[in-house]
Amino acid sequence: MKASRLRVAIFGAGSIGCYLGGQLAHSGANITFIGRQRFKSDIESHGLTLTHFEREEISLSADQFTFSLTPKDIASADIILLTTKSQDTSKAAKSLAPHAKADAIIISFQNGVSNPDILRENLSQTVLGAVVPFNVTGTGPGRFHCGTEGDLTVEHLSDARLETLQTLFYQAGEGLALSHDILAVQWGKLLVNLNNALNTLTGGTLKQGLLQRDYRRALALVVEEGLNVVKSSGIEPAAFGKADAAKMIKILRLPNFAYKIIMNKIVKIDAAARSSMLDDLEMGRVSEIDYLQGEIVRLAKSTGLTAPYNTAIYEAVQAAFKRGVSPKMSGADILKLLKVL
Repeated sequence: MKASRLRVAIFGAGSIGCYLGGQLAHSGANITFIGRQRFKSDIESHGLTLTHFEREEISLSADQFTFSLTPKDIASADIILLTTKSQDTSKAAKSLAPHAKADAIIISFQNGVSNPDILRENLSQTVLGAVVPFNVTGTGPGRFHCGTEGDLTVEHLSDARLETLQTLFYQAGEGLALSHDILAVQWGKLLVNLNNALNTLTGGTLKQGLLQRDYRRALALVVEEGLNVVKSSGIEPAAFGKADAAKMIKILRLPNFAYKIIMNKIVKIDAAARSSMLDDLEMGRVSEIDYLQGEIVRLAKSTGLTAPYNTAIYEAVQAAFKRGVSPKMSGADILKLLKVL
């Protein structure tokens, strides 16, 4: 299929959705965003600007895509990228069901591991799991910044439309890999994303946290516990990025001087990058903690295990969202929370 003929709808066009859809529009796809009025107004007034900590800026005018408020406008889409928050998956599926083409491909670019199954329970269309490895933050009206590296991964399917999607992302500078074991990739990402909750508790940037050895020690405990729970359940998580979870744990436990030397070789992080969970807290939105630490806690319970470190972080984040403000904890504070110091 020619790029200009591929019709893609972005359902739930927030930071991630606008970033992904903007790249595809830049490469020539026919893009329809479905999102909230605030994003529609900002983008129609200011256009869509995508920035990246390593790549050149992409600027799009409002006439290069369509931004709609109604699910009805997905009706002609060949591919639908679902980028809503995980807690909204069931609601999104009910909105998609009456409007999506019977042969549309629906790709879940969401956190957690359970969203594709929820979609399949509610939809007759082909549903594919997927992983977004990088962080995207809104930096102004119609402006979205990617502050970390990584290639997209989508569940493998032999379909020309998916091959065209892959080509379109490549043309925008974005890698997209196809995986025959997307669940392993999703669990690999989830283990890395356990850092989102710790970043929310500190209230600073990802880099500020990771440069504190006590913060890294706490994160290593949380990831190690998660890895043990996942493996005990018979799941072998895939390597995510440049290191698998076991290597990541070893790196996190290095002293500061050694960690700083290899940090940029393992994962490149913009100095201003923050987690989407911290953005959600500051914007007064609902937390996705149930689909990160919550997944580990539930999996542990289902297999007769315990996950005290992830439970402690889960409860602290829930309390922060209830108060509506980050507790601004240091790495040492988080270790104390885990009863480690």
